[in-house]
Amino acid sequence: MINRKPSPNFDRLSFDATGFARLLHEKRRQLNWSTRELAERTDISQPYVVALERARNTSSKTKKTPTPTVDVVARLAYALQIDARELFDQAMQVAGRHVLLVVDDSAPSSLQIIERAAINQPHTWLCAEKSGEINLRQTKSRQYKPTDITRALNAEMKRLRREIAGQKLGLIFSETSEAMTEVQNPHAVINFEHKWADVVDKAVTSVGAHAAFNICVYKISDLNTLADPNKVFNELVGVHDELWTYMNSTLMLPNSSVAKNDVSRVREFLKK
Repeated sequence: MINRKPSPNFDRLSFDATGFARLLHEKRRQLNWSTRELAERTDISQPYVVALERARNTSSKTKKTPTPTVDVVARLAYALQIDARELFDQAMQVAGRHVLLVVDDSAPSSLQIIERAAINQPHTWLCAEKSGEINLRQTKSRQYKPTDITRALNAEMKRLRREIAGQKLGLIFSETSEAMTEVQNPHAVINFEHKWADVVDKAVTSVGAHAAFNICVYKISDLNTLADPNKVFNELVGVHDELWTYMNSTLMLPNSSVAKNDVSRVREFLKK
């Protein structure tokens, strides 16, 4: 049961560097122009045009491609004979959401919870759990090693490249909570959460997909095994874009001022 729904305008937009680069490259090639010719027709430097198109190569090891200004997009649209509004529309995508989902013992599988949520569902959900599509704990160790997790995530994305390229993905990370109770350095898990959104975004973008949802699932029972669960919970809330809760068989999504009550409700279940 879902008590609240996100507002229709909840989704934020971000610049789609890969999609923009592919469109720019395709239109330029259709006109049989070199990057130098496009640069001259738009009064934009050739290196900048090359940099904009670089993002279509998802395996590129070079620096992050630039985000063009409104003026640059307008110049490109005029030169390439594209309606500027159409180019703007194609250059945008729904921004990725880094979600903290806190669940109690009444929770079914994370995927079952999320598929019932009133959200703009992605094309494909990928789950990192024992029976999921992604295996991030390929190296068994009593120490939590972010480098191993990062390496495993990149490897799994490359393995799935043909299936997920060009898709809007939802990724569910359910193993992290349990892993935190099994390793000797549990706070390393929380420290890694500060970088996790960037790690996921880079891994997914590298195979030509888009991480629309990056959902980290934590069980209240696992948090309560820690020395200071309230402190850990506060830190988790701080490094995620939003908090969802599934408690007493009810899913709560952020939408209004009552979302603040979700934090209080979780704290009631955490040991002092």
